[in-house]
Amino acid sequence: MSTTSTTSPRVEASTPSRPRAAVGATIAVVINTGIWIAGRAADVSFLVESPVGDLRVGLLEVILGTATGFAIGFGLLTWAARRSHTLVRAVLAAAVTMAVLSALGPLTTAHETSSGALLAAMHLVTGAAFMAALSGARGRSGR
Repeated sequence: MSTTSTTSPRVEASTPSRPRAAVGATIAVVINTGIWIAGRAADVSFLVESPVGDLRVGLLEVILGTATGFAIGFGLLTWAARRSHTLVRAVLAAAVTMAVLSALGPLTTAHETSSGALLAAMHLVTGAAFMAALSGARGRSGR
């Protein structure tokens, strides 16, 4: 007499890869740095309005902003992968949404169209690199 289990086996999480995240972040930083350098060469001001006055977005802000956004997203995705596949999908959807919505900020606060367009493009580059590098992560099933 044999017995068969009716419960499905639990599939372990596939946590996001740190090396893939590092490569994705590096690619995003390099592309965004190139956008900034090309913009400055074309005399784009990168001036935006803020509650504390006009701010010029410099290369350091571009590099740190790109890396920080990637790090926060990677942390959230790693946390989600330890919980469920559904939560991973929600975090990835939120990442795409955040990249698109955050791109609206520079478009509405930049002093010139070229500044807004290039800064918005940097937001989209970061989001696209994040998705390309980390969209293969899966969470636990059965939870």
